[in-house]
Amino acid sequence: MLKYFTIFIGVLLGSGCFSQTTDPNLFYKEQIRINQDGMKVLGGWAAANMIASGIATGQTQGSTKYFHQMNIYWNIVNGGLAALSTLQTNKQLQRLPNNWEANRASQKKIEKLFLINTGLDLVYIGTGAYLLNRSSTSCNSPEMLKGYGQSLILQGGFLFLFDGAMYLLHHKHGVKHSKLLNQIAFDGQRISLTWVF
Repeated sequence: MLKYFTIFIGVLLGSGCFSQTTDPNLFYKEQIRINQDGMKVLGGWAAANMIASGIATGQTQGSTKYFHQMNIYWNIVNGGLAALSTLQTNKQLQRLPNNWEANRASQKKIEKLFLINTGLDLVYIGTGAYLLNRSSTSCNSPEMLKGYGQSLILQGGFLFLFDGAMYLLHHKHGVKHSKLLNQIAFDGQRISLTWVF
């Protein structure tokens, strides 16, 4: 699964081309495309985990069974989030803002969302490490604590990489937005565009 995530990062970073234009809708559509590509990766991760862990849960015992069990629970949520986000971005394409200020606000909001999620992912990893540590001293359900802890570390680690990559991609896109806005001037009657060579 890590191999597919590495391929995703390479594809997204390599496809960040954006043609500078005065049309705010093209900038907004690019923002949506970044989200759609990301949700495909998140949905693919969720599906792969649910299938692999769904099969493994019935074939394993002890902490390994609990590990796969938590993977299923966790990725039901991931899959749901990916599906909801995809539906939302499809609706966004139907009502384009055609407004630079709305795009700027949307850009800041999405960057902040992925940055906050990256911080939350560290909490998931820390919680997993805590459960794993507790499993060695707990008399009650040590195998469950170990399996759940290992799963939280894995899932939190993936989400940390995913959310971090999405933040960087959106931030890179936002920097292009800022540069473009600095090149556009409006005097009440005319719009002028300045290119610096």
